[in-house]
Amino acid sequence: MEKQIRISCLPVAGIQNPYQFLMIKGLQSDSRLIVKNGIDDRFLGIIKTAIVQKPDYIHFDWETSYYYRRSLWMTIVNIPFFILQVFIARYVLNCKLVWTPHNIIPHDSKYIKIHRFCRRFFARNMKWIRLFSEISLPAAVKQLKCDKSKFKIIPEGSYVGYYPNNVSRSEARKFLNIADDKRVLLYTGFIKPYKGIDNLIECFKKSYQENAILIIAGKVMNPAYFEIIKKSINENIILVDRFIENDELQYFFNAADIVTLPFKKIENSGSVILAMSFKKAVIAPSMGVLKERLVKQQELLYSESLMQSFEILRNMKRETLKEIGEKNYERLSIYKWSDFAKAF
Repeated sequence: MEKQIRISCLPVAGIQNPYQFLMIKGLQSDSRLIVKNGIDDRFLGIIKTAIVQKPDYIHFDWETSYYYRRSLWMTIVNIPFFILQVFIARYVLNCKLVWTPHNIIPHDSKYIKIHRFCRRFFARNMKWIRLFSEISLPAAVKQLKCDKSKFKIIPEGSYVGYYPNNVSRSEARKFLNIADDKRVLLYTGFIKPYKGIDNLIECFKKSYQENAILIIAGKVMNPAYFEIIKKSINENIILVDRFIENDELQYFFNAADIVTLPFKKIENSGSVILAMSFKKAVIAPSMGVLKERLVKQQELLYSESLMQSFEILRNMKRETLKEIGEKNYERLSIYKWSDFAKAF
């Protein structure tokens, strides 16, 4: 009988994070793997998981939670504990450590040098590092100071079937009180500076007058930035400043003609995969994994300015956007969560 491999996943993202839930479910589809969440503790979670669960592998997604804090002094205090935990888990308790960095350099950080130091240390102590695309490999090799042989390329799966999706376009618009003849652009996700929402609002107001609606829906993560956004909205912009529950998402996506994700910097994006899962065309920068994910709609990716995509969008009919959305949805069929099991 083949030996089973025990995998603990850290940090524990919670029930509101579909990525980790679906990733673990995909790994569990292989009977040779025993997979579960590690122990939820931002301070000593690594060492507790290694001691209590005794896994063969600890897989990390967001390692920053073990050293990064809101204040500089707290971050500096946490770094030695982070380093010590990694060393003990690897060398004393013989756990193989592996990592999926969702972005090569974290967004929204005042402490880039600290992140660079911690990530390079972390990368050196990994058995292997998983990337979502070959496109990310040159940047990962350069930033993490690792040989390319250390990386495994395994794309993320899709969110098709995870969220309810049974309301029509007209039902969704009735729910949100939006007329059928309006062109609807949607941004949904956390409201943070690197998301570029201020630029989105500016470009929307320049491009559209009475015939369009922009929906911005998501949890505010930066109150000062949110104040800037509130001052710039007009009567054609709907602002929903709260976490959008799973069963509500379908109303926002099905009411929209196109999803807008004007990131200032990005390597990978679950928001793009979510939009594709709802059969939506997407405006986004031509960056990182997005270039591969959205290969069927290159005309809507911009390299310099968001206004480039807005000018193209103005001349696109709703039927064309619907066809692009269908192609994006079909593209998702090549990505399976279970593929990650091969890495172990």
